[in-house]
Amino acid sequence: MGKRLIMLSILLWIGSFTFLPSVEAAAANKIHTVSSKDTIQSIAAKYKIPVQQLMKANGLPNTKLYTGQKLQILNKPYTSSQYQWQERGKQIANYAKTFVGFKKTIGEESPNKGFDSSGLLYWVLSQERLPIDRLTIDGFYNLGMDTNAPKPGDLMFFVEKDKSGKVKEIVTGGIYLGNNQFVHSGIGASTVQIKTRNDKSFAQYSVVYKTYTPKGEHVVQKGETLQSVSAKYRISMAALKKQNGLPSNSVLPGQYLQVYSNPLFPFYLNADPSYDKAYNIIKYAYTLRGFSYVWGEENPTEGMDCSGFIYWVMKQQGFSVKRDTAAGYSELLSEIKEPKVGDLVFFTETGGRAGITHVGIYMGNDRFIHTTTKAGVHISLLSSKYFAEKFHSYGDAKALFY
Repeated sequence: MGKRLIMLSILLWIGSFTFLPSVEAAAANKIHTVSSKDTIQSIAAKYKIPVQQLMKANGLPNTKLYTGQKLQILNKPYTSSQYQWQERGKQIANYAKTFVGFKKTIGEESPNKGFDSSGLLYWVLSQERLPIDRLTIDGFYNLGMDTNAPKPGDLMFFVEKDKSGKVKEIVTGGIYLGNNQFVHSGIGASTVQIKTRNDKSFAQYSVVYKTYTPKGEHVVQKGETLQSVSAKYRISMAALKKQNGLPSNSVLPGQYLQVYSNPLFPFYLNADPSYDKAYNIIKYAYTLRGFSYVWGEENPTEGMDCSGFIYWVMKQQGFSVKRDTAAGYSELLSEIKEPKVGDLVFFTETGGRAGITHVGIYMGNDRFIHTTTKAGVHISLLSSKYFAEKFHSYGDAKALFY
């Protein structure tokens, strides 16, 4: 009898461990809601974690915090994604989640005033250093690149389609988190919320995913060289130069490089070998997205204004172009009605000034690349309200090529 009691006691003792919660579950991640007195340093000290880990876990682009932000406190060291474009997307998703609970305010785009659906997209993407205009939901949809393999940080749009399957209305959009979840402040929301694809407010719509951090796009980091990027992705330096229109082996921190052979923008697939020069202009201009706007300057390290950007790109591509203004380039080129990739596009009365005051490079498919004070070098839509109103003409760039 005594032996049986001893055995029963041992079994009960073992069983007590079997039904205890796992260590991992017991040490679940915490959520810290930022108060007006908090700093990034004080929060890191409170939870005894490195500041850098706190920032990475929440996609924080800098040490600026907003009262009410919800910060994830990881129970283990943060692990970066293998590929840069995955990590950039993850940072976008992590940052978007920190604003859950912030108020929805039509027409606004900041934590202090609130967000509407497109304002949330603009705030998060621009703070994560993606050079972009403040767009409508339709604009974000049209400018984004299609993807059939969405990752965290991509955009998730709910659309209505007609019987033929064509999109007839873009209802709303949010930032995809993975696992069928997304952050939004659109239909049915009074605050920024996390919802699932199958929520009753969204289940009736079709879903389209767009990306602003596409697979195969590498942003050059400080200390990297063309040779080191070549080795990292196992692609020859010659191929990297060709894919990005690079005039030399020099690269600048912040340049966007395509490291896969498939072009990110299929509309500049070269179908006309005689127009290679124009495509090289576009490819090279694309690498300079995000470089700052500085009035009167003409190189990426100092900054560039709109005409300085044209001058730098053309000069680097070997064209004999004088430094001029937007109006000066307009006078130099013949006006055309049907632009081709690489032609210039001119605008009037921007920034409160009279005459032709702004210039960019036409990319095809309603897009042009240019630089502005707020976003630096970036791609915009010609059909967007502001640029449609300011549009003046297209200039035939062949005069610069030959």
